[in-house]
Amino acid sequence: MTELEQLLQQAEETFAALMKKNERERVFAVKSRLCFEKNIRAFEKYYPDIAKTIKEYTPDDDFEILVTSSGAGNFIPKRIGVPIYSDDPLQQTRLQLEKNTSKGYYSLTKYGFGVSSKDMRIHSRYMAKLDNKIKSVADTNPEPLAALPTHFPTAMIFGVGLGYVITELLSKHTFDYIFITEPDLEIFYASLFCTDWAGVIEKVDSAGNTLFLQIGLDLNEFFSSVYQISMDIGAYSLIRAFCYQHYPSEEVNQQIAEFFNRYYEIQAGYGFYNDAITGLAHCLMNYKSKAEFFTLPSVRKHIDMPVVVVGNGPSLDDGAEVLREIQNDVIIFAAGTALGSLAKHGIKADFHVLVERPKSTYDALLDSFDPSYYADLNLLAVDVMYPDVIDMYKWAGLALKGPEASTVFTQFLLLADEKKLIPSLPYSGPLVANTALSYAMSMGFNEIYLFGVDNGYLGDKTHSANSIYASNENYKKIIDKGAIYKLKGNLTQDVMSTNLLKLAHKFIESLLRMDKKVFVYNVGEGAFIKGALPVKEEDVFISKRPVKKADIIEQVKQKFFVKHQFNVTPERLGFDQFDELCDFLNAIANEPYETRQQASDLLKRQARCVYAYRSSHHSHLFHIIKGSLLYFHSPMLTVLYQYQDDKLSLDSFTELLAIWRDYVDEMKRDYRLSWYKKCDWGMDMEFLTAG
Repeated sequence: MTELEQLLQQAEETFAALMKKNERERVFAVKSRLCFEKNIRAFEKYYPDIAKTIKEYTPDDDFEILVTSSGAGNFIPKRIGVPIYSDDPLQQTRLQLEKNTSKGYYSLTKYGFGVSSKDMRIHSRYMAKLDNKIKSVADTNPEPLAALPTHFPTAMIFGVGLGYVITELLSKHTFDYIFITEPDLEIFYASLFCTDWAGVIEKVDSAGNTLFLQIGLDLNEFFSSVYQISMDIGAYSLIRAFCYQHYPSEEVNQQIAEFFNRYYEIQAGYGFYNDAITGLAHCLMNYKSKAEFFTLPSVRKHIDMPVVVVGNGPSLDDGAEVLREIQNDVIIFAAGTALGSLAKHGIKADFHVLVERPKSTYDALLDSFDPSYYADLNLLAVDVMYPDVIDMYKWAGLALKGPEASTVFTQFLLLADEKKLIPSLPYSGPLVANTALSYAMSMGFNEIYLFGVDNGYLGDKTHSANSIYASNENYKKIIDKGAIYKLKGNLTQDVMSTNLLKLAHKFIESLLRMDKKVFVYNVGEGAFIKGALPVKEEDVFISKRPVKKADIIEQVKQKFFVKHQFNVTPERLGFDQFDELCDFLNAIANEPYETRQQASDLLKRQARCVYAYRSSHHSHLFHIIKGSLLYFHSPMLTVLYQYQDDKLSLDSFTELLAIWRDYVDEMKRDYRLSWYKKCDWGMDMEFLTAG
């Protein structure tokens, strides 16, 4: 073949390839347009907010989907700069999935509840049984689950790309809950031309499963969305998840890190039956006490005097001298055990703030001071407070803690009987410093100073040197030593934080975002708080106000607190409805099952039954049983999908389910007996109220 003939052959081949390329692009253009239109209609039906976002999105002029030689679409995201896929996206996706499903990466919580043998409360007794059974299974060292089963509780897909991974994954596997996050809106927009999202949505919906889409969200929005979903449908929905990253990018990597770094938040604050039932009892007793309840006036003006929220963190020692100098010109909220530390410095609080409901709160007060000391103090607490605490103080104001059985029950009754809707304190937990700050902001103080609200440990110091935790051996034993998180320091030192302290820190920042007109000063060392200005102790300057401190204190009491009365009846308490709920849960539990999916479906049906009560006239019943259900369902689901051996998994699940049935039966019997009974669990339990 001559050189000219070779050139002509190459030209013919190039032309033929170009014709094929043009034909592929023509076919793809027609299919992709129809696919996009079909997807938009599906999103309008099932996800109207996403449909609205898509319709309002305008791609750049250079937006282009590349058609590969395999006929599938490819895309070059601007933030990445290279194509997401090779020349055969579907085959590449299949191979990637085969590799990652043959040895899956799964979220896993290791359970060990450490229940005290002295704790005979209903919840604690059954948690001890659950704990022992889970441990006995783990002690046999069963082979952990490797390959992704045909059915699995949850899928967490980070970075969906052009969507091929979803259709491929769902062609072989099913999930009760599918979470898909795609931080790049442009990529998701491109996927609408390439993937039959309408078919995916309809397939998931027809199977009775649930698909959650987090599209174009930044880091904080992403986790807030996941967290809120877990609150809406139950934390068990994320407790056992197949986790999969489809393509690498900085944004996707950050979301993965955010999810696992904050995974503990999803497992925090479940509450449990005894917590809920004693909270309800205490609240109803407290309405009959001298306590007045927090409400918001129709017009709320800012209070023209600084308030100081004092926690019991290590930095309090460095701020005590300043507090002593300014105490006559500020309102002092002492959080929990900070009251004792202040007293040792000659500083008297104007309001003592408490949040814990058990009898141990009352016991700790008696351990700290002679009862006569409290008789000249004002108390700010929450509706679930141990009733005997109220009478110890000169005056007591309580707020609805929420979300609690007591809160929703009393809100419903007050709305029915007095046509009033009273609020709960926003972000009032998990620690008492959160409660104090929530009170201060809700009342309208526009200048707030935080002393000793460290949200972490400074070196080997966990509390103020004058704290009861430093001087009393019984209290030293109950300090949480699990400080594994480093938080940025407010001034010079980073702090080490526990799960609880880190959550408290997060909720403080969330609270500050609610009202950016409030000036909050974070005094001294401790954790940096976004939204609060770091200040050294020597730089605190308080200008004198023309108003008297005593007048402001009286104004707070008169303006924000009222007495309420309502009628509690068996019908309103929902005794019969609770019986029916418990009976229905156990009827589901008694149904036969032969596979992991069938066992998992029992739990899903139980959970949906309980969560259905959340919007009913007896929504307090949801809060009474919700926490205990999550405490059981989460480890039960984990054990069911933790090990390779099907028989071992199902046999273990059956034993755990029997414990759960007994627990449900005992709650059913106890509700009628304990709805108006005080907590009797005292100082033997763990007790932590430091800020």
